[in-house]
Parts: sequence; C-alpha cells; structure tokens
Amino acid sequence: MKKAFSLLELALSLVILGVLIVILSNPAIHLYNHSYKIKNSNTVFLNLNQTLLSMEKIYHSCLKVTLTSSSFECYMGANDDIFYDLSLKKLNFSGIILENNESFFSPKSNLHFIENGSSKGILSNYKDMHSEKKLKIYANDYMYFYDIQNSKIYKALVSDREKIHFINEKFSGFYTILYAYVRVYLENENIYMQIDDLNHNKRSFLLAQNISKLIFKQDDKTLKVLICDKSQNECLSKWMFL
Repeated sequence: MKKAFSLLELALSLVILGVLIVILSNPAIHLYNHSYKIKNSNTVFLNLNQTLLSMEKIYHSCLKVTLTSSSFECYMGANDDIFYDLSLKKLNFSGIILENNESFFSPKSNLHFIENGSSKGILSNYKDMHSEKKLKIYANDYMYFYDIQNSKIYKALVSDREKIHFINEKFSGFYTILYAYVRVYLENENIYMQIDDLNHNKRSFLLAQNISKLIFKQDDKTLKVLICDKSQNECLSKWMFL
C-alpha cells in the first residue's frame, strides 16, 4: 500500500511539474515570438529605409527626370555621379562653351592633354569613371554635354585642353558633362537600378527584394515614394526634394 501511494505521489508530482512547465514556458514562448517579430520588423524597416536612402541619393543626382507611378529615370551628371571614387570629387565636369568663327571651345577646362606620355584631363578621368572596375568600359574619345539652359544633350569629341568638335548639333553656353542614364523600377517584386552608359550598353543592379509596392507620386517640387515589403506587409514612405 505504501509503495502504491509513493507511485501515486510520483505520478501526481510529474503531472504538477508538467503543468508548471507548461504554465511557465507559455509566457517565455510568447515573449520569444514577440521578440522575433520585433526583430524581423526592425530588419524590414532598416532594409526599406536603406532602399529609400539609396533611391534618394540617385534622385538627387538626376538631370531631366522622367517619372511614372512605379519608376523614375534620368540623366546623371558626372559632377554628381555616385559610383566613382570620392577622390574624383575634386574634378570639375562643368563649364562654359564659347563659339569663335564656328569653332567651339571651353576656356581653361583642361579637357584633354598628354603629360609625360600619359593621357590627362577631364576626358582621361571620364574614362576612368567608366573603367571595368567601376562598372563599364569606355574606350571612346567623346563625351556627352548637357546644355543646362535648354535641357538638351550634345555628343562631342575633345582633342585638346579646350577644343570641342560636336558630332551633330552644336551649342554654346553653360554645360555639365553627363555620365549615364539611370532607371529605377519595380519588376517581379524586386527593385532594380539600370545604368545605360549612353552608348546602348546597359547593366542592371538589385536594390531590394520581396517588394510588393513601389509608388512614386510627384507634388510640385517634391516626390513622395512609398515602398512596401511583401513578407511582413509593412510600408515606409519618404519625401524627396530635387
């Protein structure tokens, strides 16, 4: 009898212990799940925010923006290019073109010259920006000039420090040199950035994954961007100013 009672006590103890474990572990499980959801939510928020910041950086470098409800595209000036080394920021890719008896030149611009057997000047640095390690290869001796006043683009060869030979149309006035044509868009739940080097060579780069929505809405001089994550069903928006 005593032995049976001991077995009953043991069984009851195990049952009580099991109940206590369930009771005590329940809050711990809920706490873990809650923490896991918060962590995932924070990760999603950080990813969305980083994507918005990347798009804002591209947008602020834009010239002549074309906008749709789910994409934007524009020309990118070499002065504001976000892909090349920061050491090249000291270079000036803007200036003025003057006309003299149907000859065009940009005074004191150092477009191209040879020094100690090496190519120097803006054209040389422009080629460096397009080199293979910096996304593209650029072997040509022409550049694209953006007419700031009339928002038009001109293709030209440069032969020395100042002389410019236009391929087709010509212009005189203030310019900035173009680097690329950039497009940011949503496709198959991914956000891509496509870079066109203006010679029909295009490459696309992934900016974000698992995106259900990307919406652009322009209001006067501001652009509102809404981006939504598919997995967590969370959205984040940002105003961009040009």
